[in-house]
Amino acid sequence: MHWADLSRYRGELMGFAMIVILLFHVGGQRHDTLAFCLSRCGNVGVDIFLFLSGIGMWFAWSKGPSLIEFYWRRYIRVYPAWFIIACLYFIPFFVSGRMPLWDTIANILFYHDFWTVYNELHFWYIPAIMTLYTIAPAYMALVSRSRSWCWLPVFAMLFCVLMRYDQTLYANLRHIEIFISRIPIFLIGINVGFWVKEQRTAESESWILVCITFLLSTYVCVNFESGLRNRFPLFLERMVYIPLCITISLMVARLFSIAPAIVRRLFSFVGTVSLEFYLIHVEFVLKHIKPLHLGYWPTALLTLVATLPLAWLLHKLLSPLGDIKLRIKN
Repeated sequence: MHWADLSRYRGELMGFAMIVILLFHVGGQRHDTLAFCLSRCGNVGVDIFLFLSGIGMWFAWSKGPSLIEFYWRRYIRVYPAWFIIACLYFIPFFVSGRMPLWDTIANILFYHDFWTVYNELHFWYIPAIMTLYTIAPAYMALVSRSRSWCWLPVFAMLFCVLMRYDQTLYANLRHIEIFISRIPIFLIGINVGFWVKEQRTAESESWILVCITFLLSTYVCVNFESGLRNRFPLFLERMVYIPLCITISLMVARLFSIAPAIVRRLFSFVGTVSLEFYLIHVEFVLKHIKPLHLGYWPTALLTLVATLPLAWLLHKLLSPLGDIKLRIKN
């Protein structure tokens, strides 16, 4: 088992995670068991994104960039795309009188409503990942000083439990529980980045443990979603997503290592525009296709086909910013 596969096929894994998230957002019906499980458990794709992003953080940090350069490289990839989409999404609310000017500006700049309003989750991943980018250098500095700090994700998990059952914390933080419960997998990704960069390997018998962990975590999630929905705190399933995410990433990376080149290129293309795809696919495409009632799989396929060119155009529009990055570096 080669941990370096998580970096070697990072683009393909990003594309896989984005497609899984799309299937989650489409939303299946109970009569289609596969579609229902994908629609309910598919948000593990977010955890895969964060896990891979954590690995990427360690690679970037190990190159010894200045703090300013590190932040610039992270933010310049995310914020311009967010700003354009946020303007397209929030300005019509202001024009129609459904949102005051201050709220419109605050949402465009840093998605103010996500941080203050319960269940305001349209683009929650963007402020979440930018916040994680912000705290990543501090964590990586600690880990670089001593590997003992790698246990901090366990404290993050314990805080999720505390937040849910401490009434004061829950009253003040419940609206961002979806973000707080994803902090552990991001930090674990940074930890794993050390193994990936060192090209660590594990004996082939390790796949037995990977498969057992995958099957067990999948079984738990399916049971949660098939009969216990709304009867358990959501953070609990997100804790189960941690082993599910890691094992899926390892298994899918292994599949990509033997997949035809055309398959890898297709997933890699989706991965390249995954940020733009995420920003566009729900509010600008899927919400207009769902009312057609085409069924789960046709809706998912049509959304994928319609979103990809829009995501590619936005990606190409913003790609010249990479030249600015290089000029600043030089």
